[in-house]
Order: sequence, then structure tokens, then C-alpha cells
Amino acid sequence: MKKVCLALAAAAAVCFLVPLASLAAAPKTLTGTVTGLVGNQIMFSATSAAKYAADAGNAQLLRKNGATMQLSEILTGDKIEVKGTLWGDNSISATSIRDLSLYAHTSTFSGKISSINTTDSSFVMDSKTYGSQTIHTNNFTSFTKNGSSATFKDLILGMTASVKGQWDRSNSNIFALTVNGAYRLISIYFTGTLSIKNGSYFTVIGNGNVIYGVDLSGATLQSKNGKPIQLNEYNVGDSLRVWGKHLSGSVSVVGVQIKDSSVTK
Repeated sequence: MKKVCLALAAAAAVCFLVPLASLAAAPKTLTGTVTGLVGNQIMFSATSAAKYAADAGNAQLLRKNGATMQLSEILTGDKIEVKGTLWGDNSISATSIRDLSLYAHTSTFSGKISSINTTDSSFVMDSKTYGSQTIHTNNFTSFTKNGSSATFKDLILGMTASVKGQWDRSNSNIFALTVNGAYRLISIYFTGTLSIKNGSYFTVIGNGNVIYGVDLSGATLQSKNGKPIQLNEYNVGDSLRVWGKHLSGSVSVVGVQIKDSSVTK
């Protein structure tokens, strides 16, 4: 309500209250750039340099493509479209606010997996073009590994991944639709000392104190002289010669042949 006074005579006037809506201009549609946010108020500047304050408390909040969003998703610098009632002080009772800067792009990216977070099913991929990208996955993400069906658990460090996914403002965070992993194992040979035995998985400290994890489940096990030996004949502290396969740059090794130089037969 707003007080309006009408002069009836030179020395008298009658004042009464009228709804603000009756004094406001017709509903408007304005676009501009967000300059600030305070509570439910969105301040923005139009292309004409006029400044407005939109009350989003009762407004429908939409992304550019029409999907709903939260007020907290609007950021300073976003371009917005505001529909509502414009008042004389440039405040707006908004009925609809569309964030024209917030919409889903679908793109494909590729890079090498540098870290894996099993807690939230995400991984970091290093792309030559885009740098470090965090890839988020969920139950709807489709995985393949070397052309065969796979799951998130099949991802390994050093694997090359091709990711098709969606992103909003920045392609540094991708929500994956598909993840296609591929890798090629190359040969490796090193010598070292057996540090930890865990079933058929050994930790070996190699040259330069590089720590390798070696999977012996498919390896040929031999003594120093090339005679077959059993897994239980290996002891912590033994000197080993390891032939295997690994991803380039990875310290996870699939053992092919393991000779224990501390065992003679």
C-alpha cells in the first residue's frame, strides 16, 4: 500500500492508501548482468547501464534451458533475464528469473587418469588441452575398458580415458555420461628388495627407492638359478629380479617372471 494525497482546496488535502500495484508500470522483461546478491535480492545492470534490484523470493528460478535451479547457483557476472513488476525505484517483484549463463553443455574430453576417489566415484584426468579435470560419475554412467563392459572399479591410474559428459560454467568439472578407458601395458624390468608380502601381492623397493606393487598371481616364480619355487619361499628382505608389465609411469606391475636371488636351488 502507498499513501496518495489529492488537493481539494488551497488549504486542504485528502490522503488515502492505494495498492502499490496500481502505481506500478506494467510487467516487464529485463536482461542484464548480475552485480551482487544479498539475501533474496539480485542486483543487476542492464545493457542501458540502468541498475535494478530483483526480489527473487517468490520467483520461479530457471536455467537457460528451462530446468529449475537454486538461488545459490546464481553468481556475480551471470547474465539473467528477469520477468516481473517494475517499480519506480527500479526494484522488481520478480515472477521468473532465468540464468542465461547456467546451462548444460555436452562435450567429449580425453586425458590420462592421475587420481581416483572411490569415496564419491570421481577421478581426476589430465588433459593436454584443458588441464586438470575432475570427472564425476554415478549409477547412470556407462563404462568400458579396452572395448569391453566395465565399472568404476576397473579404472586404474595412468589409463587413458575418453569422457562424454555435461558441464555448466567450467569444463574443469564434468558429470560423465560415458567413460571409455584404454591402456597398453609395456614391459618393465627392475631389481629390488622384498619389503612387504600380502598374499600374491608384493611390495618391492627398487633402484632409487622407487616403491613398486607387484602382482605375482600369474607370474613364473624362480630361484636365483631359474628353478621353480613356491610363493612361501619368498621372504621379506630377499633380493628380487622382476620382469613384468605396467602402464607407462605407473608403479603397479603385473609380474611375468620373478627371480629370488636370495634362494639357491
